[in-house]
Amino acid sequence: MGKMGSTKSTSKKSSKEVIKTDTQKAQEAMAAHRPMSKISNKLKRGAVYAKWLAEKRKLKKQVRDAKRADADSGDVDEGSEATSSAPKNVPRTLENTREVEDTLVDPSDPEIKADEMDDEFSPYFSCVIKPKIIITTRPRPSAELFHFISALLTLIPNSYYYPRRDYELKEITEYSRNKMFSHLIVLSEKSKKCNGMLVSHLGVPAESSGIWKDDGKKVWEDEEEGESDGEEEEDWGDDEDMEVTESMENGKKGEEDSGGENEEENNENDDQHFDDHKDHDDDDDDDEDDNNENPFPAPPSPAKEPTPTAEDVLPGPTAFFKVNNIVLPKRISNHGTATSHIPELILNNFTTRLGHRAGRFFGSLFPHSPEFRGRQAVTFHNQRDYVFVRHHRYVFHKGERKGDNGKTRARLQELGPRFSLKMRWMLAGGFDTRFGEYEFFHKRKEMDTTRRKFHM
Repeated sequence: MGKMGSTKSTSKKSSKEVIKTDTQKAQEAMAAHRPMSKISNKLKRGAVYAKWLAEKRKLKKQVRDAKRADADSGDVDEGSEATSSAPKNVPRTLENTREVEDTLVDPSDPEIKADEMDDEFSPYFSCVIKPKIIITTRPRPSAELFHFISALLTLIPNSYYYPRRDYELKEITEYSRNKMFSHLIVLSEKSKKCNGMLVSHLGVPAESSGIWKDDGKKVWEDEEEGESDGEEEEDWGDDEDMEVTESMENGKKGEEDSGGENEEENNENDDQHFDDHKDHDDDDDDDEDDNNENPFPAPPSPAKEPTPTAEDVLPGPTAFFKVNNIVLPKRISNHGTATSHIPELILNNFTTRLGHRAGRFFGSLFPHSPEFRGRQAVTFHNQRDYVFVRHHRYVFHKGERKGDNGKTRARLQELGPRFSLKMRWMLAGGFDTRFGEYEFFHKRKEMDTTRRKFHM
């Protein structure tokens, strides 16, 4: 009976005792084989060292398993230091030890919610307007850049590619606004690799167009059919010139209808006044020419620059991002194929004022009426001021593993592309790097004083 009692008492060892004995075993094993330098035979010394490493890894695994079982069961002695309410061991990283930023944002703050209701991105988040994006490149891009463009077209719904040719950004912006585009994306490259992305908000269009409206879709298809055979590029200036001429003609007609009679009376009075004083003015001019002969004409007065109106100023914002670590879908192992469903959007860890604005800027590129049947999600994850962009499809499985017991588990399949962005500057308005007002301009030597200083 005594032996039976002792056996039962040893079988009820706590997890703390298991951890203690395993730790002692590991120390004894390391101490037993530590004097390997005394073994003169090189082969024997290597074999003993390999055996010592294997035992050490095995004992460490036993300690980890005992800790995990202790945490799952929760059966810990009251006198022990480890209790169920004790916090878990959290590693120290640059992210969780960052310097406290003065512009941290609380999403539940009523002031922040009021700002979100009044900013330029609220029509997109409230599903009033569907965004429509135009994508172009720098002049004369390389062939490698088009692989990334095709991946962006599958990532962002309702996006269209237009060749840059020799047009300036101002002309492209005017054309895009006339075609009811809401955003403009310009890709730059160096050494045949995309290294920059300019994203500009062109303003909320008056109405949705493209694939979001039947009338707009018909107009879009008619424009593509009306292009000449063999030409894939569209002329940026034809529609713009037509609209300018039409507006000028309409203005002339309005002036003729409204003030035609007054103009005739004024012309008659001006002609009569000019005839009366014509002879007198000629005599004065002859006298002045004889007395003051000046061979150099007077310099013309400088033309006054027209003041920009509210329609000329773009609402913005405009931001430039550095692009790094591009991985195309074909380079991702076991990747899936993206469908035309509208994905869900995940904006993660945008905590400061600047980060909150950048997150809403990214959110305005996507429609906020996802099609859950497609089970696709696009993630913008901010970490250390780097925005990681990922595209996944999620799949649900029921009880396929041994210990699932009928539980439903989720599995992710990456669709691509994957890349990272780092903001260099942000303008409050449209693209104007000379006279524009900067909301943020990254100066590394002045702003990155420590490794734990982040701005987004």
